[in-house]
Amino acid sequence: MWDSARVGAGAAPIRTPAGWLEIYHGADEKHRYCLGALLLDLEEPWKVIARSTEPIMETVAAYEQTGFFGNVVFTNGHLIHGDTATLYYGASDSVICGARFSIQEILQTLHSPAS
Repeated sequence: MWDSARVGAGAAPIRTPAGWLEIYHGADEKHRYCLGALLLDLEEPWKVIARSTEPIMETVAAYEQTGFFGNVVFTNGHLIHGDTATLYYGASDSVICGARFSIQEILQTLHSPAS
């Protein structure tokens, strides 16, 4: 999987009616870092309801692919306004960037661990 080698937490989880949405970074065995998401139960947040089987963000721009440590995106903060999550992320351990996501669209990409 895209996050098979290591994972790291992002910013604080986002409360949604479906559960706590956590955006995190993960890397594969080739040290390619991407962003994904998982959904935690509102009452028992240690229970994973669903997660990304594919990244929600990959390294595509030149500044994400080359730099101090290339092929890396990792999140460390966000602002929420309605359905929009503005994620602040590091790229290639060289620059700080921002990207906007629809929270509902992220939730629709998640799959339960059993599926």
